[in-house]
Amino acid sequence: MFQLRRTAAALSCAALAAAAVGLSGCAADESSASDSKGDIKIGASLELSGPTQSIGTVYKKALQLEVADINKKGVLNGRKLKLIIKDNGTDPAKNTTNVNDFIKNEHVTALIGGGCSACTIPVTSIVEKAKVPMIALSSASAVTEPVAQRQYTFKISPNPAQDADVLMKSLKQKHVKSIALLNVSNPYGQDGRKSVTELAKKNGIKVVDSQSFGQDDKDMSAQATKIKNAHPDAVVMWAVMPAAGIAAKNLEDAGIKGDKVYMDAGAGAELFVKGAQSAAEGTHMVFPQTLAINDVTSTTPQVADQKQWFKEYSSKYGNYSGFASFAADALRMIKQAIENTQGTDHTKLRNALESMGIDGLSGRIQNSAKQHSGLQESALAVLEVKNGEWHLSN
Repeated sequence: MFQLRRTAAALSCAALAAAAVGLSGCAADESSASDSKGDIKIGASLELSGPTQSIGTVYKKALQLEVADINKKGVLNGRKLKLIIKDNGTDPAKNTTNVNDFIKNEHVTALIGGGCSACTIPVTSIVEKAKVPMIALSSASAVTEPVAQRQYTFKISPNPAQDADVLMKSLKQKHVKSIALLNVSNPYGQDGRKSVTELAKKNGIKVVDSQSFGQDDKDMSAQATKIKNAHPDAVVMWAVMPAAGIAAKNLEDAGIKGDKVYMDAGAGAELFVKGAQSAAEGTHMVFPQTLAINDVTSTTPQVADQKQWFKEYSSKYGNYSGFASFAADALRMIKQAIENTQGTDHTKLRNALESMGIDGLSGRIQNSAKQHSGLQESALAVLEVKNGEWHLSN
């Protein structure tokens, strides 16, 4: 009986595929069939436990706030977005299980991936095979590259090469001649290390020492001591919380003050300040200017939108998180793709996302057939901790 059902299902799929012109198999047909009624399901697999749960929790809050705002007006003549959130535990295997469940059982219209690059990269082949669009919140370049193998995967956060370029330009302007590197030993950290090393050489800055640590490490004192003994003009750190905060404390204990420390966007924003405590003072970070939006004097519609988002998130949750805008932008892009295509067909949504350009909460986002990581470098600024808060650096 089971075999007969499987055979019938296969024949049904084949018949539908033969009848549908331009669609890619049953998955596309099923998504088209559900266009006209009911809630539109969006699946989000986030780090709500494990080493990076603090960031995943921010993403969850931002998505819940944004989906509530979207559903006040609805999409496609009043339909609602149904946000389904699962905890991936900062575990690649669990993330794979979540993504498979979203696709096979929940039949989601689109996916939002969490901030864990090591969790996201393995599922890109799954979404590619299923032809379900995914917008990831993780940073590693391999999340969206090579584009030919990531046709259905997009991401919001900046590429490590973008962060590194902004950092190196800032260091060069400050006449920094030498740096030491400290990075987490995972795809995200290794990506950053490669970008910094290459761009430092290009800008005539010498790398005098390079240290790494594990994502779950609780003490980087040994690495900090080695860096101190190398006598760099500055330290470039590539790490997420809570490791970034621990490393900053270890560097301070070794005699390296915060004003000598430069970080990328993954460092944790306000989470870093809370975790690093006094060691955070004076540190620098490349991040979208939304985190310091109160320092921005421009009155453009985009800045007004960013200030309103900052106010709404802060009012709802007590304080603002720099990571919040990435998650909100992902949901906004999915909503816009649905409205642009007037439906939920996976392939049409993918095509809409690939050509999409928006003035997002994180900054200008412009995807293309060659670039699925669309946040523009112009969205990034060098920020500095002053009196316990992030501000635009002078």
